[in-house]
Parts: sequence; C-alpha cells; structure tokens
Amino acid sequence: MDWMKYYKFCFLGICLIGCGLSAAAEIRYVTDELQLSLHELINSKGKLLQRLNSGTELELLEEEGLFAKVRTQEGIEGWTKAGFLIKDKPARAQLMELQQQNETLNNAVHEKTAQLKSVKAELANIKHQEEQANAELQGQLKNAESVVAALDKVQQENEALRRRQSGQERAIPLNWGLIATAVAFILGITAGIVLFDFRSRRRHGGFRIY
Repeated sequence: MDWMKYYKFCFLGICLIGCGLSAAAEIRYVTDELQLSLHELINSKGKLLQRLNSGTELELLEEEGLFAKVRTQEGIEGWTKAGFLIKDKPARAQLMELQQQNETLNNAVHEKTAQLKSVKAELANIKHQEEQANAELQGQLKNAESVVAALDKVQQENEALRRRQSGQERAIPLNWGLIATAVAFILGITAGIVLFDFRSRRRHGGFRIY
C-alpha cells in the first residue's frame, strides 16, 4: 500500500510539473474595461509594481488558486488576479490596434500622395522647360537658316563680282593695246610729217613747199 501511495504521489507531481511548464509558455491578456494591479506578492500583497490596462500582454509563469504570476513585456514579474486574464486579445484592444494601423496606413497614403503631387509638379515643370527649350531651339534653327541663306546670297554676289572682275581684267589689256596702237600710229604720222617738212625745207632753202 505504501508503494501504491508513492507511485500516485509521483504521478501527481509529474502532472503538476507538466501543468506548470505548459502554463509558463502561455500568453494572457487583461480583459476589456479593466485595470488590474500587479503586486509583488500573492493575494494582492506586497509592493504595487504596476497598473495593467485592458489588452496588456502578459506571459503566464504560474497559477495558484485565484492568482497568477505573470511577466510583463518590460520584464517585470508579479502577481495579479487570474480570473481577469484571457487567452485571446480583447476585441477593444484589437480594434484599437486596427485603428492605429489604419491611421498609420492613412498617414503613409497621405505622405505618398504628397510625394506623388510633388513628382507630378516637378514633371510638369520639366515638361514646360522642355517646351521652352524646343521653342528656343526652333527659333535658333530659323535664325540659322536665315543666316545660311544670307551667306549663300553673299557668296553668290561675291562669285558674280569675281566673274565681272575677271572679265574686266581680260578686257583691260585689249583696250590698252588698242590705245597703244593708236598712239603709235599717230606718232608715226606725226614723225613722218615732221620728217617730210624738214627735208622739204632743207631742199628749198628753208621754205616750205607743199
């Protein structure tokens, strides 16, 4: 009989240890519309460590009667009432988290929208500058075409002037030759007349006889 009691006692001890290990790995949340006190000792005795608001996440370390030993996310360990701890996060806490996430997403959307507007304005400004640059380029091209046309006209006029000058250069030697021939002819006739007069006067004693 003593051995049977010993085995039963060992079996109960193993079960209790298993329950304690399983409880140590569980997460509990403070229920809705409540603020629990976290005390240093069981039965709400000892130093008040912290006020636990609804939805606070706690790590369950062990349970003893109506009380549970828990650890906060900041690492504070203490005792609180086990009857106000639940396994699932309260609906209000979930709603608040969803509202916070929604607010964060809305802020991100507003920020991205503002960035998009800024990018669109910058693109519009770049497009306007591009249009102005194209207009200036077109104007410069027209001016360049006018300059090229003027240069072609000047080149044509210079070419015509060169042709006229070349024709004049060829005509000038011919004119000068005719003039020289005429002058030589006149000088020859004059010289002949003078010579004839000189001989006639010499023959007739200084008198001119024609």
